[in-house]
Amino acid sequence: MNKDFDGWQEIDWGIELDTLEFDLMAIKSHNKNNPNVSKAWNQWPEEMDNIILLPLGYKPHRWDKKSKLTEEQEIDLKLKWIEFAQFVYESESIILEENTFTVVGQHGSKFSFDASTEFSLWLPPGTIEKYSPSLRSIRNGAPGKSNLGAHIGYLEASHASWKIETGSPEDGLGFCDFPNHIKNLELQQYEAWSTFVYPTEDTFPENLTKLINLMIDDLEIWSILHQHELNRRKANAEWNEKWPNGRPDDWMYL
Repeated sequence: MNKDFDGWQEIDWGIELDTLEFDLMAIKSHNKNNPNVSKAWNQWPEEMDNIILLPLGYKPHRWDKKSKLTEEQEIDLKLKWIEFAQFVYESESIILEENTFTVVGQHGSKFSFDASTEFSLWLPPGTIEKYSPSLRSIRNGAPGKSNLGAHIGYLEASHASWKIETGSPEDGLGFCDFPNHIKNLELQQYEAWSTFVYPTEDTFPENLTKLINLMIDDLEIWSILHQHELNRRKANAEWNEKWPNGRPDDWMYL
């Protein structure tokens, strides 16, 4: 790196530490104004490895039941996070505040979600602190799951995983209308809580990139949510047929 450029001097210390926003900003500070970096960003903030959470996404404790990255995995993941940081900062459709993304689609839809680098998943916006303790316990074997309170916490955290918000108003009964620019759908509404988009790629930065591109495109994501709503209604119908008098009361089987 050119000695005349010091990425440390580009750091915005006004951004909250231990957030994805700070980590991506650290990557930007070492690339955007760096005279040694061409069009594609390629510099990792090596001197900040003890400050930022990436590439793993969190600072593991010795009792965490998750394997550390191999050297090859770490190099590959760093490159993917660099690519994602450039993607975020060069897009006018993306706003990132701490861990919460807001994405404006090309047809005016406004999506939002929290990105948890610790668990490599997304959650409803503003819920990382709420669900992290339960997700951390699940990662470490779900201790105390025979306790009703802990069990419910695990269920809630699991059900919130991979959920986004679409920004569509509810009708008062818990349902939202599909937007007008989406045509020829079998259903006209979807359950407001059941807005799940599941990952398909190998790494979290790749999955985030794909999710955000779906949101910006503002088309295919609605087909995904429509199919999910069809599947949800089919599953509910099958459940009601199986237990016409109501589901079993034993909470251990929920």
